[in-house]
Amino acid sequence: MAILLGLTSLLARYSPENRPACHVPYTAAESALTCVGKYTKATRIGPVASSKETWAIEVVSKDTDAIAGSLVALWRLRMRVSHQVTIFARGPEGGGVGYDRGVLLARDQTLQFGVCVSWESFGNLGEVCGDEVRFSLTVPASPRSSGPSASTDHRASPTPTEGPTEAVLVGAGDIASCSNLKGSAATAAILDHTAGTIFAAGDNAYPSGSVEQYQACYDPTWGRFKARTKPAVGNHEYLTPHASGYFDYFGAAAGDPSRGYYAFDLNGWRIYVMNSSCSEVGGCQQGSRQEVWLRRDINAHPAFCSMAIWHHPRFSSGLTGSDAEMQDMWADLYAAGAEMLVVGHDHIYERFAPLDAAGRVDRKRGVREFVVGTGGGSHEAIETPVPGSEVRNNNTYGVLKLTLQLDGFRWDFVPEQGKTFTDGGEGVCH
Repeated sequence: MAILLGLTSLLARYSPENRPACHVPYTAAESALTCVGKYTKATRIGPVASSKETWAIEVVSKDTDAIAGSLVALWRLRMRVSHQVTIFARGPEGGGVGYDRGVLLARDQTLQFGVCVSWESFGNLGEVCGDEVRFSLTVPASPRSSGPSASTDHRASPTPTEGPTEAVLVGAGDIASCSNLKGSAATAAILDHTAGTIFAAGDNAYPSGSVEQYQACYDPTWGRFKARTKPAVGNHEYLTPHASGYFDYFGAAAGDPSRGYYAFDLNGWRIYVMNSSCSEVGGCQQGSRQEVWLRRDINAHPAFCSMAIWHHPRFSSGLTGSDAEMQDMWADLYAAGAEMLVVGHDHIYERFAPLDAAGRVDRKRGVREFVVGTGGGSHEAIETPVPGSEVRNNNTYGVLKLTLQLDGFRWDFVPEQGKTFTDGGEGVCH
C-alpha cells in the first residue's frame, strides 16, 4: 500500500524533544491508532495486511530543513523500514526540499504545486502530485503471522532495498610512538573487537611520521586495520617533508598528497577529513583552496547528517589549546548544520557542548567537538577549561566510538583495559 504525505500545514519548527510517542500496531483490533507529536501527526487509515499498512502523515513545520528530521524520528521510534523514509515538501517560498534515506536533495530547485490532477513519477522518490508524495513503506511482520505478504498497491514506489540503520565510526588521534608502543597496542586491542570504519585523526606515527616509522611503529598495532581506516594528517607527519611517509603508507586512502583532505559517505552521513596543517596547503582561511573546496562540497552533497575530522582542535583545554586558524572552516560546518567535529593534537579526551560559529553554547544547532588525542602516543596536561567544555580526562588511552544513525548519533569513549573512565551520550541531526 502507499503512504500519502499531506504537507500542507507548515506552521512551526520541529525539535527533537517533540518526537511523538507511538507504537506499531500488530493486530487488526488496533485499527484506530493515531500518533501525535507537537509538530508531527500520523494516523493509520488502512487495516493491517500482514506486514503492510497505509498511513496518512501530516508534518507541521515552517522550516523545510526540519521536515525530514521530524518524519524520520517518527518512523525510527518503532518501525523498521525496508526503504527509508523519503519525502518532498514545499518550502515557505515555493522552493522544493527533498529527502531520500536521510540525504537532502534539490535544496535550490523550485517546484510548482497546485491541485492534484494526476500522480506523476518522481523517480526514486515515488510519485508526486500537488504537495503530496507517496511511496511504499513496510513495518515488521506480526509475531503471530507466518510472514509478510505482497503489497496490494503497485502504483508508486521503487523496489525497497534492505540497508543498515546505523554504522560505526571509531578511532582516535596521536597514536603510535616509536619510543613506546604500549599505548597504541592497548587501543589497538579495543579495535580488535570493534567492527566498523576506523579513523586516525593525525600524528599517527611519532616522532615524524616517516614511512619507516609508520612501518615499524604504527603498522604492528593500528596497521592491522589499515584496510578499513580513514586517515587524517597531523603536524608531526609534516616533519617528514610533504608528509610523504603518511601518503606513501596510506596510499589512495589519504587522498591527493598535494591536499590531504577528502570526503566520504557512511550510512547517509557526509564526513569531511580536512587538513589542519594550514601552512602546508595554502591556508585554511576563507577563500583558501581547502575552504572553498569544503563549501563547494557541502553545497554539492547537502546531507541531513554530517561531521568532520581534522587534527588541530578549534577549541581545547589541553596543553596547546584552541586553534583559531580553523575558525573559518568551523564556521562553515556550523552554517551547514554539521553535527560534530573530531580532532586530536592535544593528548587528552575532551567533549564540548554543541557550539555555534563563535564558540557559544547552542544546543539546538551547534557543532559538538570531541578532542580524542588518546590513541596511545602519550598523556599531556589539562589547562584551565575553556567555555563549553563538558568532560575532560588525561590519564586514559582509548577510542571514540561513534554510532551513526539515519537521524542522529551516539558517542562512547571506550577506555584501554584496566581503566574506568568512560563517556557516552546521544545527539540528533539538525
